[in-house]
Amino acid sequence: MAQPFDLSRAYAAKQQHMLTGLGIMPTFTNHPGTKGDSTEARWVEVLAEFLPRRYGVGPVFAIDSQGGQSDQIDLAVYDQQYSPLFFDDNGVRFVPVESIYAVCEIKPVMNKANLDYARDKVASVRALHRTSASIRHAGGIYPPQDPSSKPILGAFLSTDLEWTSIRGDAAQDAITANDPTALDLGISVRGGAFDQTDQLTFAPDGQELIWFATHLFRALSKLGTALAIDLDAYYAPLEERGVLDSDDLLDQVEEDSGAGSA
Repeated sequence: MAQPFDLSRAYAAKQQHMLTGLGIMPTFTNHPGTKGDSTEARWVEVLAEFLPRRYGVGPVFAIDSQGGQSDQIDLAVYDQQYSPLFFDDNGVRFVPVESIYAVCEIKPVMNKANLDYARDKVASVRALHRTSASIRHAGGIYPPQDPSSKPILGAFLSTDLEWTSIRGDAAQDAITANDPTALDLGISVRGGAFDQTDQLTFAPDGQELIWFATHLFRALSKLGTALAIDLDAYYAPLEERGVLDSDDLLDQVEEDSGAGSA
């Protein structure tokens, strides 16, 4: 007879693996027990490993078809399966806002000031203009989706907690504030995690990281696929400026090269 699969043990092992990835001792409590800092790069690595490969994970600027650009985002979860548009400049990625699923701000400590700062970052993405295009399929055409049906998630990632308890009144007031916009999920690895995509709930003690990761994935799954980008809206600037022919493009490259070596 096959042995039963112990989900609880599997989740505990997964959390220990993720904590190690963040440079934190698996047996964490509120006493010193770290192996280095939970840097942005480590958060990217841990969530990229946890989430399915259809999701891109990393620092980005979000852009829109009207020339809008967000603040720099520490960690975004974005579509890399269907989105045809990515722009990279010296290692910095610019992603169409239609392809953004979630925006995460990373700070060492969860407190009111840092949560407020995170809300501003999330708001800079949510304020961008999102297009939507129809999708052709075997049976016909799906009409464009309403962008409001696919809200962009906002999350906060940290290691420590300023308050005595994440369930206290001061912490809850800071978590549930919504000016200029609301946060959906958040974690202090040593202090707790919350999810208010539906109603405010908190992670059980000792399960903070795996609880947060699974709740993030559940929220992403509910969004389904990313919006179909209206490519005409993004290509419009090319038509307005005119597209260079090959000779003009070569001249432009040589001119830029000459300017760079001067």
